[in-house]
Amino acid sequence: MQKEVIVYHQPNCSACHAAMNYLKQKGITFVAKDVFADKQAQRELTALGSTSTPTIKVGNEVLYGFSPSKLSKLLQS
Repeated sequence: MQKEVIVYHQPNCSACHAAMNYLKQKGITFVAKDVFADKQAQRELTALGSTSTPTIKVGNEVLYGFSPSKLSKLLQS
C-alpha cells in the first residue's frame, strides 16, 4: 500500500513543479496543496516546521526541498 504523499507548493516555485512532475512520472498518487492560495495548507506547512516550498510529506516523514534520491528513499521505506 502506498503511503499518503502531500506536496506543499506555490505557483512560481520551479522546484515544486519538478517534484510534482517527478511523482507523476513515477506513477505516485499525491495531494498538491498550494500554500499561496490555501490558508489551511499554509497552517499545515508551518505545523510541519517549514515555511519553504516544496515541502513533501510521505507518510509520517517530511522532506524539505526536492531531492529525487531522498524522495525515492522515503517512497520505498
